[in-house]
Parts: sequence; C-alpha cells; structure tokens
Amino acid sequence: MSKSNQITPEELASCREQLEHRWKSRKVDETLLERAWQVVYEITELLYNEFGATQVAVFGSLTEPIGFTKLSDIDIAVWGISDDTHSKAYDKVMDMNTGFKIDLINFATMKGFFRERAQQHAIEIKKDVHPTFWKAQYEHLNRQVFPIVEEEIFEISRKKLTQRINDECTKIESTVQGIQKALEDIEVLPDAAREYIEESIANRLTDVYNGIERIFERIANEVDEHLPRGSRWHKNLLKQMTNQRPERQPVISQDTFLLLEALLEYRHKVDNIYAVELIYEITVEHAKNVENLFRSFSDDLNQFTESLVHSKKEI
Repeated sequence: MSKSNQITPEELASCREQLEHRWKSRKVDETLLERAWQVVYEITELLYNEFGATQVAVFGSLTEPIGFTKLSDIDIAVWGISDDTHSKAYDKVMDMNTGFKIDLINFATMKGFFRERAQQHAIEIKKDVHPTFWKAQYEHLNRQVFPIVEEEIFEISRKKLTQRINDECTKIESTVQGIQKALEDIEVLPDAAREYIEESIANRLTDVYNGIERIFERIANEVDEHLPRGSRWHKNLLKQMTNQRPERQPVISQDTFLLLEALLEYRHKVDNIYAVELIYEITVEHAKNVENLFRSFSDDLNQFTESLVHSKKEI
C-alpha cells in the first residue's frame, strides 16, 4: 500500500465518527422523491404507449429512499423492445427536461450479476396504474423504508453502500477473467480472428473502468456528497478518490491512481476513435496489466469498506 493511503487509527476513528454523524442526520427528501417518481411515470407512459414496452421497472438508487439524493441517477429497465426501438426511446427520454440523470436500459441486454440485481431489487411500474401515494411503490422491500432510529439509518446506509460496491466488484472481476481468457484465445486462434478478439478486449477494458467509475460515483454521492461536474469530471472524480476527507480515508492509493489514470486515458481513446484506428499493441498491453490493476484496486477498496465498519468501541 502506498504511504499516501495510510492514516492513523485516530484519523480513521474521526472519519468514522464524521460519517456516522452525517448518515444519522440524513433525512429522506420526500419532495425530491415525489418529483423523481413523477418523472418515472411520464417515462413509463411513453415506453408503454409509444414504444410498445411489455414491462417497465425502476431499480438502483430510487429503490432506496434513504440513499436517493439530487445527484442520484434514475435507473429504468424496459422489457419487450428491440435494440433499434430502445435507441429511439433512449433518444426521446434524453430530450426530456427532467432535472435528473436517466439511465434507460433494455433488460434483454443485461447480463450476469447486473441482470440478477435488477431483477431482485426492481420495482415494477404497471401500465396505466399510478398509485395515489408513491410511497406504496416501496412496499416490496423487506425492511423499514423510512427508519426513524438513528442507528438503523447508519446501518442501512453502511450496509447498502458496501453491498453495492461488492456487487459491482463481482461484475468487474468477471470481466477481468473474460479478458484473460481472450488473451489466451489470441494465441491459438487463426490470425483472421485476431481483430475481432482484440476489439472485444478493448470493449471489455472500457467495461472494467466503467464499473470502477460507478463505484467511485456511488462513494462520491453517498459519502462525499460531491460529484464533480464539467468536461473533466471523469479525471477529477478519479483524483477525488485519492483524497482523505473528513468522512473517510482515501479510497485508493496513489499507485492505484496511476494505473487507473492510464486505463481512463485508454477508455477515452476507445470511446472516441474508430476500432480500425486502435493500436492493438496498446490494447494487449492494457489487457496484460488489467489483472494487476484490479488486484491493486481491490486491495485498496477492501481497506476502504473495512473502514466503514461501525464499532462503538473504536469511535
């Protein structure tokens, strides 16, 4: 671990105390939730009536009222539409002036753990059914949605954040394993197949960074309560994760930052140039390093999540 990622026991205890105080004082913003649900109803009506969706559901942050803030995304899954129809629906939803960041996902394209998580936590929005009280949408949850006990609020916040981080890490690890398998395939498959495998590796490398960035966004929203904006927000978010803040220790070390910085730059190239222009020697180099990167990231993240563990004796 890099020295810049080490903090004293006293500093760690102070971070925990600050975070505990913040989470215990957290209030559910019912006005914000009501606005968010109104947006969901409008999008749902559009998906059913104009695009022929067979099912629509909300998952992610909006299923957790305690953790939903003005910075949170609204994640919506849609069933029964083709990729082409989804693209048209996505464009129309993006044109809506909702005041929220909307993530509209075609359920048919979801895979693995991400698909399971959406199924487990989704709140289905039926066609032409708008409940009088939007709070009724949370009745499917197996816990008290609006806790009033301070310790319960702290425990819900901590456990949910840790669970979401672990879920995302499971997805990333699976992607890393897929990259390693693809590197093995390159060595034995015909040269004619090499370009397609390398393009697949490039896409999977971007998926690795995307998953890591989603973890950082969640920490920025739920712990720091600050998500960078502007054209350089991706780089600024990465830098933010190296900082020690009153509520937390650094999320990643400087060593991990340098590895992720290189992958972020690579993702930018993949996202902004045609595949035929990619220099695949660089792709393979990143692919060979990604296992080490993920190990370094995981070690740092394990220390961070362990620092969230609540202990009265330590605070």
